[in-house]
Amino acid sequence: MKNNHKDRKDVTITTGPVYVSPFSVAYLPNNKLVVTLKNPTHKKLQAQVTLGLCPTPNPPQACTSDSVQTFEVNETETNLGFFKVDPMTCLRIERMFNNYELFDSVIRLTATGDFKICEDSCEPICGLLEISSVVGFQEWGGSGVPSAFAEKTALYPGYYPTTGVLVTDPATVVHYGDWVFCEDHCPCDSDSSSSSSSSSSDDHH
Repeated sequence: MKNNHKDRKDVTITTGPVYVSPFSVAYLPNNKLVVTLKNPTHKKLQAQVTLGLCPTPNPPQACTSDSVQTFEVNETETNLGFFKVDPMTCLRIERMFNNYELFDSVIRLTATGDFKICEDSCEPICGLLEISSVVGFQEWGGSGVPSAFAEKTALYPGYYPTTGVLVTDPATVVHYGDWVFCEDHCPCDSDSSSSSSSSSSDDHH
């Protein structure tokens, strides 16, 4: 019997581990995570989003040119929330960190909900909820924005950068197509095995 993703009540997908460097461009600290949920359908969809974070190794150690080092760091999980996304809307989930929490860390986002997965490849595809994520710099902890950015935002009266990020770190961008289907056993594998067995069996007759 073929395992059909359409029969699934919900799907779990993940970004896999993403390394977050201490600074984004221009030596600005990575201190904010932005996750975007997009509902391109005409019905309400929902998802649960979880953040796993492995902080910088403590104490940090220098790596010499001729050595291979490993650093085992315990992960902490934070439930970012359960979200209902109205039809034809974008929902932004934003979490601010102090300037050291994301410093030299590894993050992993997991989302469970109304996502559509290709039956043949087990890859996220269009048709239901879509998700992406990025890390960047939002502001200097409590001290406002740098003067250079203040000049730019002055072009937009009434705008104060409390949402989103001023600078993104391109290395942390995870597009919807980059998310990976999560399960102990992928239904696609069983589909492939069944097809191969069937094909092999036919060849013997």
